[in-house]
Amino acid sequence: MANLLRGGRGRPLHPALVHFPIALYPSSLLFDGISYLVDDGNPFVKGAFTLLAVALVVSVSAVVADFTDFLRIQAGDHVWRLAVAHMTLQLVAAGLFLADAILRARDLDVTSSPVGPVILSAVGVVIMAVGALLGGDLVYRHGLRVEPRLSDNAELAPGPDDPPPALDEHPAHP
Repeated sequence: MANLLRGGRGRPLHPALVHFPIALYPSSLLFDGISYLVDDGNPFVKGAFTLLAVALVVSVSAVVADFTDFLRIQAGDHVWRLAVAHMTLQLVAAGLFLADAILRARDLDVTSSPVGPVILSAVGVVIMAVGALLGGDLVYRHGLRVEPRLSDNAELAPGPDDPPPALDEHPAHP
């Protein structure tokens, strides 16, 4: 199960999932802004809530996948501390978005988004953006969950989560 949550060799699941919340949370905030600019902003109020709800669902999947990656980092070193900061910021942002969605769900029949949830969204987007920058740093600067590039004649050795090769497999001949 852990390999499924990690996405397999060379195809990490967490980075693939986080693109959705990273796009949906700010889009919800954009819908909030539009709700103030039109005469009847109710469709945008409901749209903002729907975007938040979908982002929260995908965020749960991303957190589970992220935690399986986090467990493989050696505790106490610089990368681990960076991963803890990334995870903490993203969980705080998710908590703000959850509170935001709960407040919005109480009354979706308004013509513009309530100020309190809009403020929660704005703060959540800023915190999420900082956490996402740290996550990008983990991948692009520290190479977390990045497979080494293969040379033309090299093959990757099987990883600890990979099944053993079948007995009838033969290496390719050039």
